[in-house]
Amino acid sequence: MSRPDPAAAMNGVGTGHLCDRCNRRIQHGDRAGLYCTWYERGGWTPRRTWCLDCCPEEVDPGTEGADEAILLGVFFAHRLVSVTVRDRSLPNQEANDETV
Repeated sequence: MSRPDPAAAMNGVGTGHLCDRCNRRIQHGDRAGLYCTWYERGGWTPRRTWCLDCCPEEVDPGTEGADEAILLGVFFAHRLVSVTVRDRSLPNQEANDETV
């Protein structure tokens, strides 16, 4: 099953302005990170927002059976724009299928 690219799906999504790890305010124009997960009924869903200093490099540990991604973008008017994928953890079965 093909899922939409998380960066494309989350580009322009509304998000909070406080880092979920250090509580620092994320200012207009700052680079920020976003953790999101895929749900069959809801699509890509934002879960956490981080300042760039606190944003992890990878999904670690990955949740078994979940499609998760860490994205980077620019915080603009309470939205994340110019989003790229920093890391993605595919469900175990899909990851195994891709390596075969």
